[in-house]
Amino acid sequence: MEVAPGEPNAGASEQKKRKRPKPDAYLADISDRKLKGKLRHKERLYLQSSKETAKIGEWLAPAEAGTLEAEGAEETWRFKQDEIAQAVAAGARRKAFDLELPDLGPYKVAFSRSGRHLLLGGERGHLAVMEWERSRLTCEVQVAETTRAVTFLHNEQFFAAAQKKYVYIYDKRGLEVHCLREHTQPAALEFLPHHFLLASVGEPGILHYQDTTHGGIVAQHRTRLGPCGVMRQNPHNGVLCLGHANGTVSMWTPNISSPVVKMLCHRGAVTAVAVDPTGHQLVTAGVDCQVKVWDVRTFKPLHAYFANAPATALDISQRGMLAVGQGRRIQVWRDALSSKAQAPYLTSVLPTGGVAALRFCPFEDVLGAGAAGGYSSLLVPGHSNAGRRSLM
Repeated sequence: MEVAPGEPNAGASEQKKRKRPKPDAYLADISDRKLKGKLRHKERLYLQSSKETAKIGEWLAPAEAGTLEAEGAEETWRFKQDEIAQAVAAGARRKAFDLELPDLGPYKVAFSRSGRHLLLGGERGHLAVMEWERSRLTCEVQVAETTRAVTFLHNEQFFAAAQKKYVYIYDKRGLEVHCLREHTQPAALEFLPHHFLLASVGEPGILHYQDTTHGGIVAQHRTRLGPCGVMRQNPHNGVLCLGHANGTVSMWTPNISSPVVKMLCHRGAVTAVAVDPTGHQLVTAGVDCQVKVWDVRTFKPLHAYFANAPATALDISQRGMLAVGQGRRIQVWRDALSSKAQAPYLTSVLPTGGVAALRFCPFEDVLGAGAAGGYSSLLVPGHSNAGRRSLM
C-alpha cells in the first residue's frame, strides 16, 4: 500500500508527536516545590558528571597498549623483571616487589574490581588485605586453620575465605561477619558481581550459590564427579566452569540442576581453568602437561600448548594475554588465544617458591603471583585497560 503524494504520512506524523521523555519527568507528580527543586538539581549534576566522566575516559584510554618491543635479534621473553623495572617510570617501578612469607603459604591471590586492593590467603590461615600501590596494610588476621581460597565480594569492604570446614565472611577490619555453614569443606570460591552470588565447591562435590543480599541459599547442585577444587567464572555471562579429576570441564548456572555443558578436555585431572573477558575462549590445563584453548561458542579445541610439567595456575588479562604458572616458572603469552603463538611474551622465575595462584590486576600492568613462600608482583606491560579505572 502506497501513500499518495498529496496525503500526509500517518506514521510519520505519529512519530513527530511522540517526544522522548525528559530525565526529570517523574517529578511532575511531586507537589513539594522545595523537594522537586532539589531533585531537579541532582539530576542536572548526575547528567553533567556522566558527560565529564565519559569525556575523561576518552582522554585517558590509549588507542593501543604499550607493550614491550624487541630490537634486532632480541626476544621479549628474554627480558628480566629487573631490566623492565629500570626502563619504566619510577612510579611503575615500585609496583614490582616480592613479599617473603615462607611459613604460612602457599598463597591464594585476589584483586578488588578496581584493582586497588590485594587479598592474600595463606594455606595455614594467614589472611591480609592491602592497598598494594601504597604498600599500606589494611587488615591482617590469623584464623589458625587451613584456608584454601579467598575472594573479594562487591568491593574491598568485605571478603570471603574458604576455610577448613566452612566459608567465612570478613569485613575490611578483619572481623568475622558471617559463617556460612551450608558451604562445607570448600576448596574454591567465586563471586558473581552482577548477580550478587557467592559460589563455592569443594570436597563433597556440591556447588553452592548464596545470595549476598538476603543471605539465603539460591541453589545447591550435586556435580556427581567427585571432589572439585578448580572453578572459574565466565566474566561475560556468569557461567561457572568447574574442572574435575576425570579430565572434564562442566559449566553450571544456578537455575539448572545439571551442567549446561560437559566437555572432555584432558587425559587426566584438570588443574586450572580460565575464561577470557569476552567469554569466547576457554583455557584449560591438565596433568597431561597440555594447555588447551577452546572456542566456547562451538565447544571445539582451537590449539594446544605442550609443557614439560603440568600447569598449576592460569589467568587471562583484560587485553587477552594468557599467564601460565608451572613450578617456579611463569610464562605470559600474547595473542595466544585467537592464534597459536610460537614463543611467550614474557617469562619469569619466582624467588618465593612454586606458583599457587595467578591473577592479573585490573587496570594496572601487573601480574600477581601467589607462591609457596609468599607473593610476587610482576610487571607485564600492555596487558590491561590502564585508562579505564576513572570509570570505576
